Amino acid sequence: MNERDRLQQIMESQKLNAKQFAEEIGVSVGTISNIMGGRNNPSLDVMRAILNRFRTINSDWLILGIGSMYRMNGDGPQTALFDIPPIQEPKNQQEWIPTGEINAADKTDNAGKQVAKIIIFYTDGSFEER
Repeated sequence: MNERDRLQQIMESQKLNAKQFAEEIGVSVGTISNIMGGRNNPSLDVMRAILNRFRTINSDWLILGIGSMYRMNGDGPQTALFDIPPIQEPKNQQEWIPTGEINAADKTDNAGKQVAKIIIFYTDGSFEER
């Protein structure tokens, strides 16, 4: 697999056409067109732009064709820059904090500390701060 094939594989995995890919990495469409057409090889600047934008791409794979497409973490390929562990369901009802309003009694603990911030994480990876 040559560099052009690896770029094509990145575009396919990200579901991007050549124009979108060029915009994502900050190069001209003509640069990508010349690479994909076989007229030019990607420059070091293009490779850096790809690695800068797609942080989970394995640089050895992109530049040398060695290893897997994605960087490896302890469990396997790292396809996201931040691995978010799955949300654990509470073991019993006492651990569960229901959504909705928090009353004044819930705002203090035994040491008299007050809650300054609450962050709610949703299963889709989004969150809100209250």
